[in-house]
Amino acid sequence: MTVGVLGGGQLGLMLAESVLHLGHQVLVLEPDEQSPCALRLGPVQHGRTDDPHALSTFFAQVDVATYDSENLAAAPLAPFADKLRPSLRVLQVSQDRLQEKAFLAERGFGPVRFVAVPPGAPLHDAVRAFGLPCIVKTARLGYDGKGQWRVTSDDQLSMLPESGAHGFVVEEVLSLTAELSCIVARGRGHAEAFPVFENLHAHHILDLTVLPARVDVRWQQQARTTALEVASSLDVTGLLTVEFFVGKGRDGIERLFVNELAPRVHNSGHVTRKACAHSQFDVLAQLLVGLSPSPPVLRPGGFCMAQLLGEVWSAQGRAGGPLALDGLEGAEGLEEVYLYGKRDARQGRKMGHLITHGPDADAAVARALAARRALEGRRS
Repeated sequence: MTVGVLGGGQLGLMLAESVLHLGHQVLVLEPDEQSPCALRLGPVQHGRTDDPHALSTFFAQVDVATYDSENLAAAPLAPFADKLRPSLRVLQVSQDRLQEKAFLAERGFGPVRFVAVPPGAPLHDAVRAFGLPCIVKTARLGYDGKGQWRVTSDDQLSMLPESGAHGFVVEEVLSLTAELSCIVARGRGHAEAFPVFENLHAHHILDLTVLPARVDVRWQQQARTTALEVASSLDVTGLLTVEFFVGKGRDGIERLFVNELAPRVHNSGHVTRKACAHSQFDVLAQLLVGLSPSPPVLRPGGFCMAQLLGEVWSAQGRAGGPLALDGLEGAEGLEEVYLYGKRDARQGRKMGHLITHGPDADAAVARALAARRALEGRRS
């Protein structure tokens, strides 16, 4: 069986490795000849994921396909929808915040209080009616803080566009207690939810993922239940990552809010490569080749994934490529250092990750931070 992956970044690479481990073939469609898959996996079909000819050639060679990002043009995929997992509808809902928020609100899944600003509608009027402070997000193509603005004054509002071709979502500002995510693996009539991850961000980019999450068990139970219900409501076949906020809105009541959906393997799920008996990549590979998903059993102790950004390479005086790992000799609890093979180490670019294990979550976090400092040549 041949599994297709639309996108050759690090998520596609780790998924491809799991598919190959099961004894099946992989074909990746990726325009960048310097992508992680192209550099580390071997032959990759180079082409744009919105090019009808490239897509036709790609889908003719695969039995089933998935994607490593929801920021894909959906219309060119319509002729091949029968091979796509998760479905084209799931992709369309998750890639457009207007559709995503409407779905969550209509089904009672508790998104943050928001107002939708349709394409071409006046944004400034909508923000003033909603009230400050607020968060403004583009309906399309936002990630890692891009396409998002915190607006606390009229001066900040005046710097935003008057309207947009894809529209916007205006959300209330929360007083955050925690950010969580839960990955659901769902096949034909069977679903498994991974343990809930605690996510810490720096400059809008995922910095650390902690497992088990250090939040009240009631929020973890509610997050898992909600994630399973969302996946069922969307009739997902494959993976669905549901991101959550725990926090207080304008009413001052602490709640669990659904933030957004990602129908794919997820950065927060890297920690499952060592924390669980089967990783998110393994479980999606199983689903794609027609197997039931393995239960994501959590190993004892605590785990932490620390992102390695381009700044680590800069600290070593490197512009990209390999990273010197000799500073990690004797690092306590270090279970994995995985480098994505990217050659251009820009500031804020995800270049790799490391995973640590400890007797509990706090110990794992301390060990991850110490390991990353060692890579940067710092002791404290």
